[in-house]
This record gives sequence, structure tokens and C-alpha cells, in this order.
Amino acid sequence: MNTKQLIEKYHQAWTNGDFLTARDCLSDSLDFRGSIDTFSKADDFIAALQQFKQMLKGVTILNSYYDTNGAALLYDCDSASPAGVIRTAEFFTVVDNKISAIQLIFDATELRKLMPT
Repeated sequence: MNTKQLIEKYHQAWTNGDFLTARDCLSDSLDFRGSIDTFSKADDFIAALQQFKQMLKGVTILNSYYDTNGAALLYDCDSASPAGVIRTAEFFTVVDNKISAIQLIFDATELRKLMPT
């Protein structure tokens, strides 16, 4: 499987609620860095992703870029929260046919307002 196929498989899986397939695309020691959270274990990241998915109405990919060791996706997350549509940039690093790192960038201002203090 090439990088594009791996990233597309992962993205389709999590956006369709297939977290077993999404998890299978990730390295166990995933290095995730986002606008709200960071994780160093794929299982911890998947648990947070499942919670996030519950508030989504849909995801629309706007642009994508792939090379042999990574990828970048630009997409809109249509949330059922007061945050509304969240424009998101996601950067992937692929090692040994697994996603080893994800950097997720979005404006978290409205989502932070929803978090308990």
C-alpha cells in the first residue's frame, strides 16, 4: 500500500466510524500533536478521536498532497457544536507503511469554550 492509499484508508475509516481500521493504520507509538491535545500512543489518540467523531455531522476534503513519506489534508469538519465548521489542516508522517506522526492544526477557540475548566 502506498502513502496515498494508507492516508485515504485511515481518513475514510475514522470519518465513517470504523475505528478498528483507522487504528490499524497507525503506529503503536503514534506522535500526535494537535491544537488541543497531544498523544504518544495510538490507542489514546483513537479514544479521543471517537469522542470527537460524535460531534461531527460530516467532513469535506478541500485539498490533499501526498509524497512517499507523508501527506497533508485540508478539510472542513462540520460539527454539531457551537464551533460550527472547523477548517482543519492535517499533516502525516509515514514510516514502515504506518502513520507514525500526525500534526493537526485548527482554530480551537470555540471548542475550548465547550471544555470543562
